[in-house]
Amino acid sequence: MKILFLTQFFSPETGAASKRVYGLARQLVKLGHEVHVVTGMPNYPTGRIKDEYKKKFFCFEEIDGIKVSRYYVYASNKRSTINRLLNYFSLVLSSLFFLFKRRQIDIIITSSPPLFLGISGVIMSKIKKIPHVFDIRDIWPDVAVEIGEIKENSKIYKMMKKIEKFIYENSDILTVVTNGKRANLIKNGVSPNKIKLISNGFDEEFLEIPINKEIADKYNLIGKFNLLYAGIIGIAQGIDIIIESAEKLKSNNEIQFVLVGNGVELERMKGLVKEKKLNNVIFTGEQPHVNIRSFLYYSSAALVPLKSEALKDSVPTKLYEALGAGKPVILCASGDSVEVVNESNGGLIVKPGDIDSFVESIEKLYKDTELYKACTINSKEYVIKNYSRKSIAKTLEKELELELKKSK
Repeated sequence: MKILFLTQFFSPETGAASKRVYGLARQLVKLGHEVHVVTGMPNYPTGRIKDEYKKKFFCFEEIDGIKVSRYYVYASNKRSTINRLLNYFSLVLSSLFFLFKRRQIDIIITSSPPLFLGISGVIMSKIKKIPHVFDIRDIWPDVAVEIGEIKENSKIYKMMKKIEKFIYENSDILTVVTNGKRANLIKNGVSPNKIKLISNGFDEEFLEIPINKEIADKYNLIGKFNLLYAGIIGIAQGIDIIIESAEKLKSNNEIQFVLVGNGVELERMKGLVKEKKLNNVIFTGEQPHVNIRSFLYYSSAALVPLKSEALKDSVPTKLYEALGAGKPVILCASGDSVEVVNESNGGLIVKPGDIDSFVESIEKLYKDTELYKACTINSKEYVIKNYSRKSIAKTLEKELELELKKSK
């Protein structure tokens, strides 16, 4: 098959969206398919286009056998609704230039969020007369309401609901990452036959990445009980609970919090640490994904918080990576993520916003060596058995082949 992914985010950008598309695309290449990716110039999460891509409308590169076409995208480090919409819609328009390349494509997969790129996916599928698959990691605009970014009675919400309906009606398949999202779509009138579960997963090759010992020296990780947060430092992640926990545990010189990543909340988090005069919190800034393996290696446990209990159908990619690397997880969430941790017996769970329970869980893993050891063994075995990216890509391959047969 000749498969095209449309995605707002792609390597070297960090975050769940980039990891998912890159992981699936790479595995599909290994299965013998020709995979194209249409995306923008890398700018997430800083809002600044990386130097080697600046002042370009188009560039082509090949990454691990994936043919990547990058187009112009408006980027700004000033956080506002207008700037974000300009960022999204600039790629909606520029991505359509891929149509002029006249490449033969059998099927299109659009990654969401953001929602809007689905417009390009639908247009391309209609012009090329091929199936369109809309891959949903988060259901927008509903998730934006859940985390308080927009209001349900606002004009932008109503506009996005119309776009959502248009994309769903003009997509042949809707793929979702959790059963919770599947149930959500069915509740909102989408036919169950149209929805396929293609979960997030774990790349076993991640464990083969060499450990960078310089990271331990640079960030003073040796001899500490390191609690790692690795991911976007944004609104939905609820990083405040980590900073507040660090304040409560500052008397323990062995416990240290390591925050790896960038995002719109980073400067505010740094300000809180400075204001509270904490010396047990380390910010590393954005790191290449290969370095996350080393940070996990030198960490004692991983922290996976979500801001709102309303985000019940989200399973962050960082959760699979931490469990797959054999690290106990302290999950601050509800819903589908809880099921993964419970089934794996790989960590402890607290409700979003429950700082006291969060601190108690940290202290429990720190003190209870038997519990800690059990979590490390259980988590790795469970994730590799149930959430291997290789097996997930094979499931996606079968769904795509079935859809192609139907369309002929």
